[in-house]
Amino acid sequence: MIQFTISDPDSIEYVADWIELYITLNDESISKSSLTSYLAQEKGEDPESSFIDDVWLELEYRQQLYGSTPPFEINSHSIKPKIKSDESPEYVMCLLLSILGNSEDTTNTGKLFERLSGETIKNYTQGNIIIYGFPSKQTVEEIAKSTKERFNFSPTSNFKDRGLDIIAWRSFEDGRCGQIVILFQCASGNNWRSKLLGLPIEAWNNYIAWGSKPLKGFTLPKIIKKDLFSECSYEAGVILDRTRMYKYFAPLDSTLKTEIKLWCDTKISECC
Repeated sequence: MIQFTISDPDSIEYVADWIELYITLNDESISKSSLTSYLAQEKGEDPESSFIDDVWLELEYRQQLYGSTPPFEINSHSIKPKIKSDESPEYVMCLLLSILGNSEDTTNTGKLFERLSGETIKNYTQGNIIIYGFPSKQTVEEIAKSTKERFNFSPTSNFKDRGLDIIAWRSFEDGRCGQIVILFQCASGNNWRSKLLGLPIEAWNNYIAWGSKPLKGFTLPKIIKKDLFSECSYEAGVILDRTRMYKYFAPLDSTLKTEIKLWCDTKISECC
């Protein structure tokens, strides 16, 4: 049995993440009574029954967010997995990042999450993407050329990437400007809230003379709480959190899927 420590047993969201990961890695269901026992081991006392009920309500809400083919099925007493971890390592990666954060090997892990985000965004938009800085650093002029938009000027070198991780666009066949463009920032760690305003869209409107001004976007492996989602959207634009990304994981590049599985296996062996 693969089991992670429940390091934040008083957080409804954290415990819900832990349950999603537990049932997926072990391919077995968990009941309310079993969860009570696990939490009692961590806390040294039984949790309030109302807390268990709140965790269940959170999971029921998540099941709705995941859509018509959720990764789990929940009833009033237990929750069981509907997918195996080997089938969707990208889902497991998001769960691991949500629980553990990205505090080790941050650059490589962040780039891997950007690549997963890129595939997800491409499947969602049915368009084109450029991962800014991967595998080689593109210039702003090259981005303008790829998107058929008019280049104005580049930011000075001390501004680095100006918050841009992925650019997505859905072009027409005529090669003209004026199209749907979304500029995304990706946040794989627990400090995601500090990055919601990290992409200065007005600056990018100066660097490139878009025929139609772009939208902002944001990806993260966590699930944003219901009462925060609207406010976060006001700041970050089109948000793809874990439940939205989940719907657009497939089809996924086989090489990327293999790399994500290796990352997951390594992380699990380190933590269990």
